[in-house]
Amino acid sequence: EANKIKEEYIGYFFNVNSEFFDKIERFKKSLEQKVNDRKLEEIKFLVNNINLRLEKEYLLQNFDRVFLKLFPNFVAEFNAFFSPENQIELKEGELLNTDLRIFALIRMGIHDNEKIARILQYSVHTINTYKTKIKNRSFVSNEEFEKKIMQIKGE
Repeated sequence: EANKIKEEYIGYFFNVNSEFFDKIERFKKSLEQKVNDRKLEEIKFLVNNINLRLEKEYLLQNFDRVFLKLFPNFVAEFNAFFSPENQIELKEGELLNTDLRIFALIRMGIHDNEKIARILQYSVHTINTYKTKIKNRSFVSNEEFEKKIMQIKGE
């Protein structure tokens, strides 16, 4: 299981990075051309239209898709740690939300709150707050919660 997870995630990682570098390369070429042509207004327009929020959403959607391919029952198994009224309900179109992503990253072996915060672009304090809030709603003890997350099996 661990090897399959690594292979799938490495493939995902290289695909996302390749797409991102292609975008950066096209952007750089466009900027270079506009600099050479002294088209400052067009340069300003290009720079102002970089949508980092959209890029982040795209990255997270790709992560969600790949993660759920590896762990298709993650949401159901995660919700099994909670009484029905405390289970996570995803909005229409959502694959994972922030609560689930934090523990998906933990299931992928990323336990360091600083790394999780950097990946999700939150503060460490915010990650700790999310984790505490979620663990406190569960009927699994706080000490055992992450161990239970790590026991969720992949496909």
